[in-house]
Formats: sequence, C-alpha cells, structure tokens
Amino acid sequence: MAWTAWEGVMGTLDGKKALVTGAARGIGRAIALRFARDGADVAVADLNLDGARAVAEEIEALGRNAMAVRVDVREQPQIRAMLELAVGGLGRIDVLANNAGVVRVERFLDVSEAHWDLVMDVNAKGVFFVMQAVARQMLAQTPGADGLRGRIINTASIAAKPGGRPMFTPYAASKAAVWSMTQSAAIAVAPHVTVNCVCPGAVDTAMWEQIDAEWGEIEGLQKGEVWQRRIDPIPLGRAEVPDDVAGMFAFLAGPDAAYITGQSFTVDGGLVPG
Repeated sequence: MAWTAWEGVMGTLDGKKALVTGAARGIGRAIALRFARDGADVAVADLNLDGARAVAEEIEALGRNAMAVRVDVREQPQIRAMLELAVGGLGRIDVLANNAGVVRVERFLDVSEAHWDLVMDVNAKGVFFVMQAVARQMLAQTPGADGLRGRIINTASIAAKPGGRPMFTPYAASKAAVWSMTQSAAIAVAPHVTVNCVCPGAVDTAMWEQIDAEWGEIEGLQKGEVWQRRIDPIPLGRAEVPDDVAGMFAFLAGPDAAYITGQSFTVDGGLVPG
C-alpha cells in the first residue's frame, strides 16, 4: 500500500464549500479529496472535464456533495462561468484552493515567446484573475463562525525561492509572482478574507514525470534520472506525495489558521532551507 500523509482527521471543514482549480489530478486532486474528508462540499475545476468528473465521483463516494466544472483559467469569461456554476451549486465559496498550473522545461537561452506566454498565462495571470473573482464573491458573503468570509490558498512552489531555476525560468518567475500576489491580496481583502500560499517541493505527480522526461531529453539522461537526482538530497528521506501538500491546504482552510494571512508555507521535506 502506498504511503499517505492523511490519517483521517475529520470534521474541521464541516459545512464548508470549497472550490479547487487544477483538481483533476496530482496535488489538486489530493486537496479536493482532503477537503471532502474534512467535511467540505467541493467544486472540482479543471481543463480536463472528464478528470474533474472522476474526482467529483470520488468525493461523492465519501459522502460529500461535489460538482465538476471545466475551466481554462487563461480566459476570464470561463473563470466567471466557473464561479457562477460553483456558487450556484454550492451556495457560496468558503475556501479557494487556487492550484491550476503548468510547467515546461527548457534551457534559459532556448525559451520561446510561446513557452513564456503559456506558463505565465496559466500560473500568474490565471491565478490572479481566479483569486480576484473569488475574492469579490467572498467579500459579498456573510461571515462564517470564525468571522471570516473566506480563505484563499494559492499554490506557489519552492521554485519561487532564491537560487534560480535556469531549466524552467518562466515557471520559477510565475511562482514568484504567485508569492508576491498572495501578499498583496492578503492586504487588499483584509480583514474579511485570508490569503496564503503553499510552496511544494518535488512532488511525485504527473507534472514531475513531465519534468523528468523533458529535462532528460535535453541533457541526454535516462528516464527517472532527473527525478532521482532531485529527491536524493531531501532530508526526510523520501519523495513528497500530494497528500503532504494537501495537509497544509487543509490546515490553512481550517479553524486553527483563522489568524494567518499573507504568508508562504514551504512543504518540501527540508529540501530548500528557509
């Protein structure tokens, strides 16, 4: 049986309504399922509608309400439609896990304009306009029992931290932008909504399989070599799994994080100091 970080903590999100973007697989799927296990109803949003539907079915099997929504976060009309459907189905949005993202591996000198635009449009522009639209909705809602009208949690990355990432410069830049936007948004919507971000490390997902393949092709490495090289230095001695990240999202969505905003939380097993 695969190792999992979740041990069955129940009830911290009872009655809450959550929207998770990029939720058809990987980290987003783990967040959506963790929210449901903790008591939330979830709108599962992704460009891959079939994948979103599959996750929604998993949530319903846990006894929670779920709905699948197709969205391309690069398009503001689709963001507005996603939000309208989610609010129509759930009644309100108490928690946003703003997780949709893409990565492309390329040497610094070989990055094309199309490569740059794709990564920045999804990871920076998309994150901003989803956050903006949901913040407006939250500010119009009545406060919950904790006095807050909502929680926004963005997915950044350890790639946003100092040190440079010359094999995926646009990705690192986009995630640094998420970190900065989180701080700005936290001030803009205080005291009614909290805004934080999570910085995962090397997570065992399809995205890292893609990084391994693209990087390996560029440098002539065998399959799995880039991945192994990345996880070998992790002080906790194992690769990160999506549930490790989902646990931090659950904490930031829950009652113990009501007084936390504008912060960045690294979940990487000690890979990047500070």
